[in-house]
Amino acid sequence: MSEAIQNDDNDTVDTLEIPDELTVLKARADLLGLSYHPSIGLEKLRAKINAALADEPEAVEEAAVPVAPKNIDPTVDAVETDGQRRLRKRREAMELVRIRVQCMNPAKKEWDGEILTAGNSLVGTVTKYVPFTDAEDGWHVPRILYNMMLEKQCQVFTTVRDARGNTSRKGKLIKEFAIEVLPNLTMEELKDLAQRQAMAKTID
Repeated sequence: MSEAIQNDDNDTVDTLEIPDELTVLKARADLLGLSYHPSIGLEKLRAKINAALADEPEAVEEAAVPVAPKNIDPTVDAVETDGQRRLRKRREAMELVRIRVQCMNPAKKEWDGEILTAGNSLVGTVTKYVPFTDAEDGWHVPRILYNMMLEKQCQVFTTVRDARGNTSRKGKLIKEFAIEVLPNLTMEELKDLAQRQAMAKTID
């Protein structure tokens, strides 16, 4: 299937092929920051994306939820097992947060982005490249990385003058990142964005 694309001047651009579902899914995976093999199949990639959107980390076995005996009051909260707690904590840590980031560290003013790492004993190590951009679409990062970025600080130096008029350099700590949290994309918005990205690559 193909269609003609018009630019802002109402000029007709060359007819483009509408990307197939695998191309759209790959673009969506790129947006979510998911890694995948170049020859990945359609079903496997779709499952990978659905797992990310559902905040369900891959390769994590669901803990068995015991059935409460009939004589137990259902209003009483069941005791959380260690397995259930680990699974809950991992889901919380891997929840995707859509953000725009500005780096406030003067030493990194020329950087386009940075590879950041966070982790703990329950989740393990999470590493992801985070761009410093004001792009409208933003970027998705796991919550564990987002929380780490909120706490990260850097040192800057300012010139201060004492009572005698002597100047010196004094260091202080500031937040390294200015972060804007954006609303989560709907499935329709993700599909539209993935198609626009695929079409932009075709034009390039």
